[in-house]
Amino acid sequence: MDELYRSELMEIYKDPSFRGQLNNPSISLEKHNPFCGDRLQLFLQIEDGLITDAKFKGDMCFVSLIGAEFLLAEIVGQKIAQAKKIDQARLLELIDLNLSTSRVACATLTLQALHEALAQYERQFHG
Repeated sequence: MDELYRSELMEIYKDPSFRGQLNNPSISLEKHNPFCGDRLQLFLQIEDGLITDAKFKGDMCFVSLIGAEFLLAEIVGQKIAQAKKIDQARLLELIDLNLSTSRVACATLTLQALHEALAQYERQFHG
């Protein structure tokens, strides 16, 4: 990984744009990674099937936080159906880090939370 990219990731880690919470989210979900101890709370604002805003908070390692930032940047403005299609391979492509198997679980924590939250949202509001 070149130095410029590493520097960009450190800036994201120090000041994540999607960290925070939404006051009245359409859905929120907590997720825990028992292997490394990361804890995440994901908040989604959904209007007419479109993800209009997303935030996260929690105690997360560097890789989990970077995964959350890249994923939320990707899904805000997308329809639920598009967001549901994002899989581990796509997220790892977005992050573009060489990760060990154990770190992939960190990188995809928010993705797991997203899929669970969207399924829960659809059950609640369209079930």
